[in-house]
Amino acid sequence: MEQIAAEPGTKVFHLNGKKINNKQTFLKQAAEAMEFPAYFGYSWDAFDECITDLTWCPAQRYVILYDHADIFAQAEQTQYQIALDILNSAKEYWKANNIPLKFLVINK
Repeated sequence: MEQIAAEPGTKVFHLNGKKINNKQTFLKQAAEAMEFPAYFGYSWDAFDECITDLTWCPAQRYVILYDHADIFAQAEQTQYQIALDILNSAKEYWKANNIPLKFLVINK
């Protein structure tokens, strides 16, 4: 992580999965970690919109580190999968715009 963070133009976001066990706590942690604007609506649509915007924290590449993801995955498997689907879609969106977004899931 230190090496990634040290690269100029990289913005690293950390999701503390120890605090995430449902959709609402995921969205709250994501909003805080990614500095979403005050208008963020705490829904999957709003998360999708914000993660493909990020104009408030411009960078040449983005990295999302999500540790203890297994807690949310086990508590609400369907909601966890929705989060992953949105993140994978965002990765493709940023790739099409020549800005890499890496999403690293750490289960412990």
